[in-house]
Amino acid sequence: MIWLIQQNDLSVAKDILKRGFKAEAERTSIRYRKELDLEGHAPLCAFKLAEHLKIGVFKANEWVNSAKDIQLLNGSDWSALTMKGKSGSTIIIHNPYNSPARQQADIMHELSHIICGHSFENHDTGFQLPMGMRSFNELFEEEAKCLGATLQLTKDGLLWGLRNDMNVAKLAEHFNASTEMVNYRLRMSGAAKQYSYYK
Repeated sequence: MIWLIQQNDLSVAKDILKRGFKAEAERTSIRYRKELDLEGHAPLCAFKLAEHLKIGVFKANEWVNSAKDIQLLNGSDWSALTMKGKSGSTIIIHNPYNSPARQQADIMHELSHIICGHSFENHDTGFQLPMGMRSFNELFEEEAKCLGATLQLTKDGLLWGLRNDMNVAKLAEHFNASTEMVNYRLRMSGAAKQYSYYK
């Protein structure tokens, strides 16, 4: 089995992404919206994208039994993991106690690892929630952070919202994202800077 704890750090992205990755992330986000018959500025639901990609998504509280474990899960900052079993099928387990916007980001991040074809070392230790095992690869995490955020909020979608007088809170509501995620994407995509030229 493979365990991966998703990181939800929206600090400034490190400059380790290969050239063209951000542009490809935008194209990937638009492509999946088209495949799901969505407008370019439409919100993309992580659960529907997972279904489209035939990736099972499960709540972590389905995998723990004791009240103590559920309480620990509810009070933790743990987000999600991707797990691959012996059959080769890949599933995502996420924390259902996080806010809906956070769950969207968590699942998008995990889907991004799968879309990017990231692989992680196997561990023989027991499967344990909510902590799980951590396999960290800095480049993989930066790629998943970039693609996951772009899947949630395309640059074109942000520009559409800004042109329709949406502030950060309205953008967050429209795209089912956190205000932190919106601010991150406005900055990293260059949408805020580009929009300032129109005013």
